[in-house]
Amino acid sequence: MFRGTGGRLDRLVGTAFLAWLPLALLTACSNDDPVTETALPPSPVSVQISANVDTVTVTWTASATALSYRVELTGGSSDITETATATETSLVLSSGDGIEDGVTYSASVVAVNQGGETASSNNPTATTNFFPWDEYFATSLHRTGQGKQTFYDEVPNGGFETYVQVPYEQLACRGCHTPGLGFGTVKGERGCLSCHDTDNPTLGAKVEDASLDGVCGVCHSRQKAEAFTHGYADVHRDAGMGCMDCHTLEDVHGDGTAYASMLEDGAIDAQCSNCHVTLPSNPYHNVHSELVDCTVCHTKSVVTCNNCHIETELETGAKLAYAQFSDWNFLLNRNGKVHTGNYQSVVFQDKAIVAFGPFYAHTIVKNAVTGCGNCHGNAAVEDWFDDGVIDVVTYDESVGDPNGKNLKYMKGIIPIPPNFFDGGLRYDFVTLTAVGSGQWEFLKTGADIYQMLYATPLTQEQMDKLK
Repeated sequence: MFRGTGGRLDRLVGTAFLAWLPLALLTACSNDDPVTETALPPSPVSVQISANVDTVTVTWTASATALSYRVELTGGSSDITETATATETSLVLSSGDGIEDGVTYSASVVAVNQGGETASSNNPTATTNFFPWDEYFATSLHRTGQGKQTFYDEVPNGGFETYVQVPYEQLACRGCHTPGLGFGTVKGERGCLSCHDTDNPTLGAKVEDASLDGVCGVCHSRQKAEAFTHGYADVHRDAGMGCMDCHTLEDVHGDGTAYASMLEDGAIDAQCSNCHVTLPSNPYHNVHSELVDCTVCHTKSVVTCNNCHIETELETGAKLAYAQFSDWNFLLNRNGKVHTGNYQSVVFQDKAIVAFGPFYAHTIVKNAVTGCGNCHGNAAVEDWFDDGVIDVVTYDESVGDPNGKNLKYMKGIIPIPPNFFDGGLRYDFVTLTAVGSGQWEFLKTGADIYQMLYATPLTQEQMDKLK
């Protein structure tokens, strides 16, 4: 039938087919699924792990395509697994999460996304120790008693041993400051029993009376004198706080580092800023907070042991000072700020020393400084600008003490001037007429050694500002 058209129908069909073909091809292509790339697993991360008492901290580098992380710890009685979001790069795990004591944990951090999972490139380890302080104690200052000896030794600090020429181990003051004589409730080599009722204390064991009335006050006699002998208030003590409310276990038992003195950076964790994170806005804080330590304006007084008699220590084993002086504060530089300081002075035969260092008195009150005139243009500052010397302790026979206790001393705030090592602070010294006599007599004016450790005197510029 189709052939009867003489080929015309064939031509029409062919033309229609050619017109239809592109449309059919386009329709077919539009119905195909879109081509997608297969997601790749994230790149591996690098891991670090550390243990601190009963916590384990795991940190890792970020993986750019990770959607989450899986932190895995192995090594304990059971594996520990925690998840972290894509934005996290650290996780702290504690005993509440299953961390156990005395276990070496291996850490892995698995990066996860829709393409799969990738284990970390390394698996570091860390060992937990819930009570490290028994190991730290061997190098702690409470164990070594090194602080006083650091100031005394001739080498390297040019201390009073220069003239005494007696080893520190033969001095009576080593009773608190050197192992061997013991302290506290137990005689013998100092150790846990000196403060605890057991020689193997553990975390959470019986809490000792860590106060000036308890074990702390046995050796920390100057702090005890602040409170009880001189009757100074302290906002922390008056609020019922004890020593361990500010001081840490590392302060007491050490942190594994052998420090030469409690004044060395890092030796003491207690800082005002640990609790007083922000300062209230007032004119004093606004002007001084960047350059002046809190202690300068909030310390009511330091208490100073003046004129210790070394012959008495050597011959009788007793510690004997002329007196404790108070109602004064000394200013020096420490770590870029003006800080309170204190000294100890000693005499031996015809020699004398004044040794200064930074000091934190436990006589903290809100308004220890009541105005600019407490520091600026005060009597000590005027004395120094008058003749370049501040007369700190002066012998005055007109006092008329029957035992020869005729020393007078300056009170208030006393800056340590830049010529400190050249006698910028002037001291008169006395000595006993004989060991055990109780009778004091004038010895000399001026020290043979002016020593300062862990601090520096004020600068000329600072003194000018105080003027």
